[in-house]
Amino acid sequence: MAVLVLDAEHAPAPALVWDEGAGWRTATSRRHPLARGAAVPPQGDGVRYLATGTTPPPPALVAALTA
Repeated sequence: MAVLVLDAEHAPAPALVWDEGAGWRTATSRRHPLARGAAVPPQGDGVRYLATGTTPPPPALVAALTA
């Protein structure tokens, strides 16, 4: 897993998370972007799945984040 905190004033999400099983997704919190002990990837308001694979093309990830 990896977490990238988005610290801009008008960021489209508090953080981006890369999960080996689910790919890149948004997180609803900067403090707790990873679901603790979760067996399945989180779902719900504020969580969007953006891209799969460890290294998606940056323009594709940014486009999915800002869509």
